[in-house]
Amino acid sequence: MPSGTTLRFVSLVLLAIATTLFVFGQYAGMSPEDERCQVNAGLYLTSLHFPDHDESRWVAYRACMAELVVPRALWLSGGLVLLFAVSLLIYLVRPAWRIRRRKLVPVPEELRESLAELAGQAGLPDTTFLLDPTSTRAGGAAFGNHRHKYVVLNAGMLVLHRTDSATFRAIVLHELAHVRSDVTTTYATLALWRAFVLVVLVPYLVLVAIDWSGSYALIGRLGALVALVFLARVAVLRAREHHADVFVARWTGSAEPYRTLAPSGRFQRWFGLHPAPAARSAAMREPDSLLRPGFWEVLGCTLAVQLAWWHLRAGLHALTWYRADNESFLVLRAGWAVLITALIGLIAWRGAAFGARRGVFALPGLAVGLGLVLGERLDTYNIDPVTLPSALAALVLAGTAVLVAIWAGYCATLVRARWHAWFLGLSTTVVAFTLLGWFPEARYAYSTLRDDIGPALHQSVVDVVLVPFLLNSHRVLTVVSLALVWLVPLVLRREFPKAALATGAAGSVLVTFAVTLLGSGTDPLISSVRQVVAVVIVQFVVVFAASRWLDRIGALLVAWLIGLAGTGVIWLTHLQGTEVDSVIAARPHQVLPLFGTLAALAGSLYAVRRGEHQGRPWALIGLAVVSVAVASWWPKAPNAAPLLPPAAAPTSTTPTATTTSPKPVDPAEAMRAWKADGGLDRLAAVERANLALWAEVTQDNDARLEPTCVALAQLAGETFSPPPDATIGALWTETLQALHKGAQACADAIQGRTKDDGTMARELMMGRSRLAELITALR
Repeated sequence: MPSGTTLRFVSLVLLAIATTLFVFGQYAGMSPEDERCQVNAGLYLTSLHFPDHDESRWVAYRACMAELVVPRALWLSGGLVLLFAVSLLIYLVRPAWRIRRRKLVPVPEELRESLAELAGQAGLPDTTFLLDPTSTRAGGAAFGNHRHKYVVLNAGMLVLHRTDSATFRAIVLHELAHVRSDVTTTYATLALWRAFVLVVLVPYLVLVAIDWSGSYALIGRLGALVALVFLARVAVLRAREHHADVFVARWTGSAEPYRTLAPSGRFQRWFGLHPAPAARSAAMREPDSLLRPGFWEVLGCTLAVQLAWWHLRAGLHALTWYRADNESFLVLRAGWAVLITALIGLIAWRGAAFGARRGVFALPGLAVGLGLVLGERLDTYNIDPVTLPSALAALVLAGTAVLVAIWAGYCATLVRARWHAWFLGLSTTVVAFTLLGWFPEARYAYSTLRDDIGPALHQSVVDVVLVPFLLNSHRVLTVVSLALVWLVPLVLRREFPKAALATGAAGSVLVTFAVTLLGSGTDPLISSVRQVVAVVIVQFVVVFAASRWLDRIGALLVAWLIGLAGTGVIWLTHLQGTEVDSVIAARPHQVLPLFGTLAALAGSLYAVRRGEHQGRPWALIGLAVVSVAVASWWPKAPNAAPLLPPAAAPTSTTPTATTTSPKPVDPAEAMRAWKADGGLDRLAAVERANLALWAEVTQDNDARLEPTCVALAQLAGETFSPPPDATIGALWTETLQALHKGAQACADAIQGRTKDDGTMARELMMGRSRLAELITALR
């Protein structure tokens, strides 16, 4: 079972990867190529997350960005390769460098017999002992790598060996414990930190100091990332001391093998490489306490997973691979789910080994939830403000993580065979993928709700059903996950809950009367939603009444049976021939499991665990399969009223998708992109050409005036995307058209092709006036 040291080391590696991807992604994006592609395609990717449905713009944007794939991929992959190559070099070279720099020598003869005895006691007879003749302190250190491990003793240990053999033995055994358990991890940690500083941090700070062009918010988030990497390093080096102390206590048979532990100051208590003496003594008295999953270690690891995922996603997005028209969303979400499942599984197994006590699973689950939320906010590419919907989504995510961790921990206490562990692991992966993995979609849910779903809302109880139904992109998989929540514990308990089945049957009769009484109504959509709400109310009432003889797993099963019966009755009441008259009536079992689970948890809040009939729960597996089939198949409803209003057909006054985005963008961000990618440069060129023309007009010299007219006419007539702001864009177009007409009339008149009829002066004067307005508007 992985220790706290291993978990913290994984956190360090993931945080270093996240920061490296960010920094080298900044190097790769120093040229304004992304903005250039946005401007050329007329597709502005701003933080409002409005989807542009004009596929031609996306095709143009991706074709432009495809030219950047190779250099950006080299930057991102090269940064990671350089980081780990330097880390490996430091890791391999450092032991020899330390021996040479500190001038370490073999231990004297008088210590060899005692050291050989202690090494044999620790099970490490081949350990190499060295002496540091320059240090008079009574102490030592373990160092090395996976090939060679050493214990160096300070010269002061010679005196301690003669005067206090017990303390001498404890110190040596402590270093041998490091050799046995964590030397490789420790020096890999130190090597990675040094490489991170050399490869990632220092060059970026130098670059920022030379050419500051970023935002303070961006630097603040980078500072937070670096601080997290440093804290992960400190956490690894502190955690290993507890495990070494436990080894010493076991080998010596004493819970207090050290005569004294040096006191630590306030700074060392938080950031020192050794834990506080009280914490070390407590760990030696209760070694099993190290099995308990800690809040801070889980929070750090979740943050690391989340930040690494977001920055990997950003890197792949920059390479144009992460997009909606391929399987990238599914692949990355599945990879994320595997990592989070491993973390939740570690919480469950270590908590089960420690003992299912109060808070053992809930507090680490809260840490997982907070880590998911904070990791999303600390993402250096996240520029979204905190809104009420995002805050509510964060609360839901954190609460769900607590429940998932408690569920997985409880199931881990029921594991008795290897197949039980595999079954629980696969089930936890599905549950994590579905119930926790929706966090990336939350970023875009608000704009989708506001612009696509909002017009269909009724501002009533109907919305409570419609919104979860429309926003959930994995409704069938959600049903699978919620079925596993009650099925897995029952299978592991080998339980056939007759009381829950009987209660569910009684509730099914009750829900049949309730749904039938409501009927289909005049408005099929509203009536079907009201029937869904009625089913949920029945689920809550029945579970609450039965909580005196059911536990929470039984309550979930009861609610599930009632929901399944409610689905069938809703189908029947809305059936018209072979079709139903409402989309919700066609697929009630895609929302009822979610609401039913919530109703069961609320109704069974004070349920008490009671013994049930032991048996083979094969019938329950069949029930789960039937439930998934019901969620996957539904009666057709081709004539039902759509949930979302149809898109308005374009008219003569309605711009088409080829001329403007169907959804607005953030004007400030879009204008910044347009300016950065040549908009201001093009404006400056037009202004210079216009000034040159007017300077020659005052000289009344046609020979010198002609080339300035030709230059302005060509420049103003070239195709260049107008500013994305509608008002400024109209002014831009009007300005360039006037300048082009006036300059072309000037060139034609001088070259004798046409006779000027006043167009030149009129258009040039209007163009100069509009140009002044445009410059003012763009400031």
